[in-house]
Amino acid sequence: MNLYIKNLRFLFLSLALIFSACETEESIQITSPEPMLLLQEPGISNVFLNFGTPTNAAITISWNDDLTGSSSYDIEMSLDPELTTITNLGSVSTKSYTINVEDLNKAIRNAGATNFSDVAIYLRINAGSATSNVVQYLVTTYPVDAPVILSPLANDAFVLSLGMADDTAITIEWSDAVLSSTLGVDVNYTIQASAPGTDFAAPVTIGNSTNETTLTSTHSDFNAVAIGIGLVAETAGNMDIRIIAEITNSNGNTLERISEITSISVTPYLTSFPNLFMVGDATTPGWDNNNNNTPMFRNQDVPNAYVFTGYFKAGAFKLLETKGQWQPQWGTNDGSSLAVNPGGGSDPGTFNVASAGYYTYNMTTVRESGSYTVTSYDATSATNYNTMGIIGQAIGGWGDGDEVNFTQDPNNPHLWYALAVNFTNGEEFLIRANDMWNDVWRHTGSTELYGKALLAGSGNNFPFTKPTGSYNVWFNDLDGSYLIIAN
Repeated sequence: MNLYIKNLRFLFLSLALIFSACETEESIQITSPEPMLLLQEPGISNVFLNFGTPTNAAITISWNDDLTGSSSYDIEMSLDPELTTITNLGSVSTKSYTINVEDLNKAIRNAGATNFSDVAIYLRINAGSATSNVVQYLVTTYPVDAPVILSPLANDAFVLSLGMADDTAITIEWSDAVLSSTLGVDVNYTIQASAPGTDFAAPVTIGNSTNETTLTSTHSDFNAVAIGIGLVAETAGNMDIRIIAEITNSNGNTLERISEITSISVTPYLTSFPNLFMVGDATTPGWDNNNNNTPMFRNQDVPNAYVFTGYFKAGAFKLLETKGQWQPQWGTNDGSSLAVNPGGGSDPGTFNVASAGYYTYNMTTVRESGSYTVTSYDATSATNYNTMGIIGQAIGGWGDGDEVNFTQDPNNPHLWYALAVNFTNGEEFLIRANDMWNDVWRHTGSTELYGKALLAGSGNNFPFTKPTGSYNVWFNDLDGSYLIIAN
């Protein structure tokens, strides 16, 4: 009997539990999440924009859209958390977006960011009438705005004077927002001059500075710059000035920003510049400073501009102003600018030639400095002449027997010279190849004893307007350069 009662109790308890469970199950309500346009939070929110990798991805964002079903999404950016001012970075049909370094940097700078480090940007997605949540990044940007020249002003005039050679002739001032920022980088400035309207095809450096926004130049130095761009002495001429700002990062990448051009008027004074002679194992005379040393040729329109196109052996060389003397001595200490020991100082480094071959060196001296470039030259199609000579009444007559033959350089078949040639003032001459009149080089207007001759069947003879006497003559058949040096 007791067992029966216990079984009944167990049965009633089980039924109670079953009914209770059913009531509980009926009270459960299953709800779905609210549909949303959700922009994913970034894993890394600090972004450094490296100007050395402008096309690399800067930021990639992605989102979920259970709300709109849209096929077009706008990516919006703002510099304030309320997004009162919006910049549209782009539109996509997918649910992810990537922007590269250069484009993001430009967007932030154009949006009006006043600093460069840790610029807070706020991003969201816009799909028609719906917008996503906002995510924040802290971005370190780089400058894109160029320096601004404050002085001189456009059309300012400068008259240079030999009597004030060491006085300041011009002060150039500029502004650059980078220097007042927290980027903590060095900015190297190069201040250049150029002939007007040439787009700085052949610039001359006025000077350099680092983290400074002022540069001065003396009458002497600025006169050399003016002559170097081709201005005529004692005549007012126009000069274009610009500033190049360079920042180099730890990877060796360089960011360059170039200012707008300011045009001024400059009147240089008359001065003279020396011939320069090569010495070094890359050249024919070797390291002997008095061995018929090869000269640099000269620009007939720019007296402090020197040029030489020809063959160089692997090695090095320097330039001397006087054969037989080691100073004044020109070279380079950095591979791009000229340096000189005028005497009593330290000699500059060498111009280095890594591989033997044909090269063109262009140099412009500016007092005790200057600039130069070197480029490879393709001489494979150049004509090789058997002989070269100078002929004309200026050296004795127009007959074949009057011709003075040049000596061919043993290392450079296109370089010729004739020593101790007697010239007569007021007479004329020509340069010709192979003792014939088929290949003749003619005068192109130089008023000096140097310039560039023109290979032409007809044209002007060279006038000899200097004093009668003995001269050495150098000629380069690759480009027609010639140089006549008094003994």
